[in-house]
This record gives sequence, C-alpha cells and structure tokens, in this order.
Amino acid sequence: MSQNLTENDELISDVVACQLVIKQILDVVDVIAPVEVRDKMANQLRAIDFSANPAGADPVTQRAIQKAIALIELKFTPQEGSTH
Repeated sequence: MSQNLTENDELISDVVACQLVIKQILDVVDVIAPVEVRDKMANQLRAIDFSANPAGADPVTQRAIQKAIALIELKFTPQEGSTH
C-alpha cells in the first residue's frame, strides 16, 4: 500500500478497523456469554451518568453510546432462521 491517504481517510480507516475488531469480539461473546451477561453489558451503558461529565454534552459521545447499546441488543437478539 503506497497510497497517500488524507487525514480524514486515515481516521475512517481506523474506525473501520475498530469496527471489524469489535465485530470479531462480539462474535466470540455471542458464543461464550450467557444472556444475563449480555443484558448486563447493555444496562451498564444505559446507566452511565454523564450529567457531571462534560463528555455527556457531546452529541458524538451520546450517539456512540446509543449505537453501542443498539449493537449489543441487536447482536444478541435471537433471530429466527439464524444458522450460527
């Protein structure tokens, strides 16, 4: 890879790489974690109190937490016809 990427391209590349790693981790958790653990993961994210933290006012942080909760819940919701 001898491409010169812009700073934005590098950032996007980093995000995609993190998403791929997270997907692999979730696949492992999906196999080894009981439902109680999965529920606890989502509930811990919901319980974060950002009212005393400046990051709580950050819409990017708020959206990231919402996406994380949605990812956990969607990932761990049994789907009919699933073969894995």
